[in-house]
Amino acid sequence: MKPEENDLHISRTMKNVTRDQLWKAWSDPAILAEWWCPKPWSVKDVLIELKPGGAFKTTMCGPNGEEIPGNGCIVHVKEKECIVFTDCMTAGWRPSGESFMTAIITMEDCPEGVRYSAVVKHKNAEDKKKHEEMGFHDGWGKVFEQLEDNARGL
Repeated sequence: MKPEENDLHISRTMKNVTRDQLWKAWSDPAILAEWWCPKPWSVKDVLIELKPGGAFKTTMCGPNGEEIPGNGCIVHVKEKECIVFTDCMTAGWRPSGESFMTAIITMEDCPEGVRYSAVVKHKNAEDKKKHEEMGFHDGWGKVFEQLEDNARGL
């Protein structure tokens, strides 16, 4: 998927990792908690139901006691290929009343390994800028590294 005007995009080739391993890292809540946010942050209370309308909940915990809850909905799943989730809805397609982003995660084989990409869609330029200023590229880049390292061991 090509990024559009209010989208952020990050992609990398993960070497010595299979889509099976990446899928396991996504589909097991305990494993997802190990890589979901950039260290020294951590994650607790993970609930991920990889089906359309399924819950996607996490609580990110900062090193100084900060907690950032995330409560979203899985929109689309194609096993070992694509996961789409959003915060504009919660489980069961319930409107959340707020929205910041929808993320489209793709995994595809390539000669060097697996091409892993995220397109993160925002409703407007202001939200996109806010996400960039929050450290989108560095943060998601670090998370990609953590995911790759974690998946290699699965």
